Amino acid sequence: MLRHFGVALASLTILSGCLGTGGGFALPRSAPEQIRVANKEVLIAGPKGFCIDPTETRDEGDSAFVLLGSCAAIANSRSKPHPKVPAILTATVSRKSTNPPITDSMPALTDFFTTKAGRAALSRDGNADTVEVVKTLDRDGVFYIRARDSSSDTLAGAADEYWRALFDVNGRIVSASVFGLRERPIDSKKGFEVLQGFTNRLRAENTSGPDITVAENKPRLPFFKRVFKRKPE
Repeated sequence: MLRHFGVALASLTILSGCLGTGGGFALPRSAPEQIRVANKEVLIAGPKGFCIDPTETRDEGDSAFVLLGSCAAIANSRSKPHPKVPAILTATVSRKSTNPPITDSMPALTDFFTTKAGRAALSRDGNADTVEVVKTLDRDGVFYIRARDSSSDTLAGAADEYWRALFDVNGRIVSASVFGLRERPIDSKKGFEVLQGFTNRLRAENTSGPDITVAENKPRLPFFKRVFKRKPE
């Protein structure tokens, strides 16, 4: 998964021979603007110019991972739209569970992500020492994290710093992320704006309220490991 994710990142910068420049030409590929996942209960769609990459999307019954990038890059077609900000978006959809909803967990989440367990949950290789939590904030029922991950499992071509959001969708918790490129970095303000646009679109497309039984009001590390890993378990 990580190798292919790096390829997707690189496609934002150079569409290469897939668009008929230089070494050859590839036929256009499917680049849908939206997809229903997790037993068709959650609709994933990005801001303008972002499309679903079907080859990197994993919908495994009750949970899912969806990758979005430039429509033009994914479709191998310059006639397709591309986002104003070069970035890769991801959305991970959890299974329904008895974990507390995000809206009831804001103070606990702030505390959790300052701990070693919280930083390990954010790390791509599970090593808390590679992660620095730069900033956390909650706004309108969404918990936002700005983090820096220098792990050896860092995505090829991706900047170390990224924005992530956690929020409730139809009784599930969704983790949405925005990754910039090392050679075309996104400043913190712009990255946050892109993530807000992505989050707002997802919440607008999924308007049902949470259907979840609240257990103890604190985050559980195994759950966050499932949310933050790209391939759902």
